[in-house]
Amino acid sequence: MTASWRWAAIGLCIGIGCGGGSKPVAQTPAPTVATQVPASAPELRFEGRFEGDPAAPHFEWPGSTVWLRFEGTSVKVTLGERSLETDDYGQVAHDWYDVTVDGKALAALQADEGVKSYTLAQGLAKGEHLLALRRRTEAYVGEGELDGFELDPGARVLPAPAANRRLEFIGDSITAGFGVDGPDRNCLFSAQTENYSHSYASVTAQALGAEQIAIAATGAGVYRNWGGSKENTIGDLYGRVLPTHSTSQWNFARWKPDAVVINLGTNDFTGGDPGSANFTAAYRTLIARVRQNYPTALIVVALGPMLSDLWPAGAHALTQSRAYLTAMVGDLNAAGDAQVKLLEFDNQDQAASFGCKFHPSVQTQQQMADKLSAFLRTQLHWN
Repeated sequence: MTASWRWAAIGLCIGIGCGGGSKPVAQTPAPTVATQVPASAPELRFEGRFEGDPAAPHFEWPGSTVWLRFEGTSVKVTLGERSLETDDYGQVAHDWYDVTVDGKALAALQADEGVKSYTLAQGLAKGEHLLALRRRTEAYVGEGELDGFELDPGARVLPAPAANRRLEFIGDSITAGFGVDGPDRNCLFSAQTENYSHSYASVTAQALGAEQIAIAATGAGVYRNWGGSKENTIGDLYGRVLPTHSTSQWNFARWKPDAVVINLGTNDFTGGDPGSANFTAAYRTLIARVRQNYPTALIVVALGPMLSDLWPAGAHALTQSRAYLTAMVGDLNAAGDAQVKLLEFDNQDQAASFGCKFHPSVQTQQQMADKLSAFLRTQLHWN
């Protein structure tokens, strides 16, 4: 073979490849379309009461949470929002949400009216992450709707883990976290200063590693509400998935707590002493419903920190409510239900700080959580 032919053969091999060499491997193009996670995805975990179309469930109670576990670097959520009230400053109130990824708090989210998409996190490290989207605000602020999540292209959804412990909280504005993020006692109600995540209920649940459901509404009483109304007391709201919808009924078989903490009575006494017979009868009716739904749960009857003998004048609210609750729990124990316990939170009259409208501050809520957490650990034998 002449030199010219040898160079021609080499050129041919370079152009088309010669026997014995490896063939080029086809490269799969990287995904370019975002990964959609519908609200009905079985991998999601819902903590709280949700109802309606699985593709767009609605929710209102404070603390309602959706958990998303995924492998990816970014996440968006699509939420529906329907405002239900105007705050004390004349502003249309909208729901607020806490966002945490891998236990780290990110920027809080304020929902806008209508159905919109929001970026929750981006630029995350590659690998597995656990996101929690938790509602801060109570039912009367607005009705929420989850329409799904969006992850970056190629991301993967994984089953979100469930907690082994469960706690239910039944209460009023204290449990809902009314004004807890406010600067002092002089501020008025706004959605921006209400934060269930800073309430004793949420802090206790997180300290004990427990799932939680909160049935809490500002102004709610056992026998009568703030202002004296006997409509939509906590007894009326207790069985609802969406508290602003009277026909929305919760299936108690879906979720059974280890303990139920009832922190009520402050609003019953705002108009003066409701009387032992009225107050106790309504409270016992509520406890009977709780016991029927959860035959083995511990029921904690709490005496709240805002009850005071200083106000309203002459009502002796703290002394009277303590007497009523002590006698009621004693009677229930004597009748055979030893799983009803009384717990008195420290009175906040001399507290170092206050939230809006004299509600418990972050500091007071933390003190309540510390006391309740220790109590539950002992009663439930939780390490």
